[in-house]
Amino acid sequence: MPSDSNTSTTSTLHEPPELSAIAPTRISLEIPSKVVVKVLLLIAVFALSVMILRELQSLLVQIAVAVFLAVAADPVVRKLERRGMGRGRAVLSVMLAAFAACAIVVAVFVPPLVEQGDRFITAAPDIVDDVRGSSWYQDIDERFDVIGKASEQAEKLPGVVSDQIGSVFGAVAAGVLGTITILFLVVFLLLGGGQVMQGTVRVFPKIAERRWWTIVQGAYSGIAAYVGGAIIIALCGGTVLTVTALLLDLPYALPLGLWMMLLEIIPMIGATIGAIPAVIVAFVAGGTVEGIIMILVVIVYQQVENLIVQPKVQGRAASLSPLIVFVSVLVGSQLLGVLGALFAVPVAGVIQIFLRQLVDDQGSHDTSVPKLALEGAPEAPDADGDGLPGVANDPSD
Repeated sequence: MPSDSNTSTTSTLHEPPELSAIAPTRISLEIPSKVVVKVLLLIAVFALSVMILRELQSLLVQIAVAVFLAVAADPVVRKLERRGMGRGRAVLSVMLAAFAACAIVVAVFVPPLVEQGDRFITAAPDIVDDVRGSSWYQDIDERFDVIGKASEQAEKLPGVVSDQIGSVFGAVAAGVLGTITILFLVVFLLLGGGQVMQGTVRVFPKIAERRWWTIVQGAYSGIAAYVGGAIIIALCGGTVLTVTALLLDLPYALPLGLWMMLLEIIPMIGATIGAIPAVIVAFVAGGTVEGIIMILVVIVYQQVENLIVQPKVQGRAASLSPLIVFVSVLVGSQLLGVLGALFAVPVAGVIQIFLRQLVDDQGSHDTSVPKLALEGAPEAPDADGDGLPGVANDPSD
């Protein structure tokens, strides 16, 4: 009988089913080469698009400004057409009126600037002699060597001036060229805007559906009403300031009023900034009483404008809350400076119209959508050729 020591046993250990269930498994993910190529192509197209947009940023801004001005001027052109004037003559009349307004502004501003510049150049030697003869200047010169440092900077002045002249002329030339480009774009858009809209509707026929065309009409009406209201408010502000300056017998009353009118176009802060030169001139050229009167007139007018004039004149454009206006002006000024601040409010109004229309499409009965189209607003183009505006398969019908 064999002993137990000579007996060998072999056993196999099996993992419990619980452990084998949670054991890590290797997962292989195979991505087709076509998908990789498509993703890389999309990334390349996106990067190329960003580069192109950066290079064309100034041109795109000019096109946006031209579209904005064309939409604002189109109601005036339509009114002239309804009075029997042809489209071309109506556009020419509007553009001539715009050029005349610009010429008046230049004619009012340039002569006082030239006159003041000549006076300053003539009086500069006497001013320098008076400053040098004063005791406080001599004391400062002994402590900080003002004359020596000024002489050193004066030697560098011709080179600095010659370097800056080129950049200044370049900026002026770019501004003039950009303005001319915008004016030509406005003329072309006013003359051929209908063909552009027809082509856009042919490419995107859903735009002519009622729900989407309502947004287009709202944007058109809102921009036109806002720009028209802004011009009326600017004229009121400039007139009030000019009349006040004339009554106080202040110099340069008309330039001060025009400056106020130009700055009034900027929402919220334009009126305050535009009134600062008038207040300074009132204190310096008039006196303490004249300065206080000017401040009171500006404060009273701004309250009347904010509470009475602006709601009545621009109430059609967009019923935006002050918070939305303030935020939109901040965002616009951060993106495009003064130009962005000018366009911020109408763009915010268009976005609000779009959101209201989306809410209305969802069937909400608690939100009241105001009338979006003004009299004379363009109708939806006939995209399907049935003689009726819009398309036949409009789901809103």
